[in-house]
Amino acid sequence: MSTQSGGDAFVRFREVRKTYDGEHLVVKNLNLDIGRGEFLTLLGPSGSGKTTALMMLAGFETPTHGEILLDGKPLHNLPPYRRDIGMVFQNYALFPHMTVAENLAFPLSVRKLPKADIAQKVARALDMVRLGALAGRYPAQMSGGQQQRVALARALVFEPKLV
Repeated sequence: MSTQSGGDAFVRFREVRKTYDGEHLVVKNLNLDIGRGEFLTLLGPSGSGKTTALMMLAGFETPTHGEILLDGKPLHNLPPYRRDIGMVFQNYALFPHMTVAENLAFPLSVRKLPKADIAQKVARALDMVRLGALAGRYPAQMSGGQQQRVALARALVFEPKLV
C-alpha cells in the first residue's frame, strides 16, 4: 500500500509502519497523500493493513514508525476526539445502551456543544438519513441497514474535516 501524489496533501502518511509484536509489520512503509475532497478506496487482501492504517489516522492505533499529518499538522499527540475525523466502523460500533438520538448526540456532547445545538444537529442528522421516527429506538431494535445509517449519521453529525 504505497502511493504518492503531487501538491498539498490534506492527509499525509510518511514512512508509516505498524507492528504489534515487534517483528511482523502489519503496515510497511506507507507513503500516501490524499487531497482535500478526494475520495479514496483502500483495496487489498485481508491482513494487508487497510483497517490498521485507518485506525492510526483516526487515533485508535499508534504508528510504530513514521508520521501522519492532517491538513499539515502532525497527529501523533492528538487523541481521537480532537482529530475532527468522522469514522464508521466495520461493525458500526453503536452504543447498545443508548437510543439512536443519544448515539448521535454523543460526539457532540464530548465536544461540549450547547444542548440546543446538539438537539438541532441531531434532528438534522436524523432527517439526512431518514430515521427521525426511530430516534427513540435502541440499536438492537433496528435492522442492519438502519444501524448502518445511524453509524453514518454519527460520523457526520459533528461536521468533521475528514470522514
